[in-house]
Amino acid sequence: MSASWNDLTERTLREIEGVNEQFRPTNFWGPGLRELLHDLQERGLEEFKRWPTASFWFYPLYGDGYSPALSEELLDVARTSREGVNPGYFRAALSGSRDAWRDHDVASAWWNTERWPFDLRSHGESRVGRPPQAFPVTKDDSAVTVGRAYNNYLLVLAALSQHVEAPPSSFLEIGGGFGALGEILMSRDENVRYVDADIPPLLTVASWYLTELFGDRVTTYLDRPDAGPLTVPNSGVVPNYRLPDLEEDFEVFVNSFSFQEMEPVVVENYVDLVCGKGIRYAVSLNSREGKQRAAAPGEHGALDPVTSERIATMFARHGFEVAGRYNDPYVRSAGELLVMKRRG
Repeated sequence: MSASWNDLTERTLREIEGVNEQFRPTNFWGPGLRELLHDLQERGLEEFKRWPTASFWFYPLYGDGYSPALSEELLDVARTSREGVNPGYFRAALSGSRDAWRDHDVASAWWNTERWPFDLRSHGESRVGRPPQAFPVTKDDSAVTVGRAYNNYLLVLAALSQHVEAPPSSFLEIGGGFGALGEILMSRDENVRYVDADIPPLLTVASWYLTELFGDRVTTYLDRPDAGPLTVPNSGVVPNYRLPDLEEDFEVFVNSFSFQEMEPVVVENYVDLVCGKGIRYAVSLNSREGKQRAAAPGEHGALDPVTSERIATMFARHGFEVAGRYNDPYVRSAGELLVMKRRG
């Protein structure tokens, strides 16, 4: 890892120790912080999508994670017990590619292109970071590929497309992982503005990734002041605890599978902050039931699980109403996708 990215990680780790507790990693994220820092130091940013911690904390996978080599071994075993095994079907079932195609097809069919013209076929997830899974968008074209996180965000935006009057031009996200939402938006619109606010070291991961893809279109925290007004004139990644200092307003706020990992008082603080940034739409993809409850502080889980409905209630206090609530068949997981719109 270069000195500059290492400096960014060390700086933000120091700074977050001195901020209000509502901005520090919550009970659920305590173990993840230590594990992610270890992978960052030992394995580097160039292969972050393959870190041992990645699939649990920020880079979800399709299927059961079978490698191509193991899939071939299992295919040989299947052939010994049953005649006529279809190799393509067998490999697809193990790899998760059928689920990947299904999610991408749902997003493509669901998208309201009259409200928001959007090209879903010509752009996919970058191979930067060495993704362990890269599923072709179409079966006859391997150049454009996607992974699960990328597809999750396409579903989020497809839901939003049903409710906007025109294509949104600015997005604010909390807990953006490695920056997949920014990648999707910035690949298709050179004028879009996207800002991700996150904790270290994912702050470093997303900063590095989006900079690798988009260069000087991305503002990082490397050259930003540690106090006072914080400006991000184009797109960028900032520490979560600097949200109160962020000067710009936004049209859309997005949270995907991170509010569910926080305690209610933390989520309420973030909701208060983002609702003060002029947003018209808030999109939440979070658990219907909330994360597993921790048996005690410091153990795995959330101390007081935040459900999708609790998130909707928090936004309702700021004048937002649920414009769309989506479960099966749009989202096949424990998550519920909410599109909320400011009344009036």
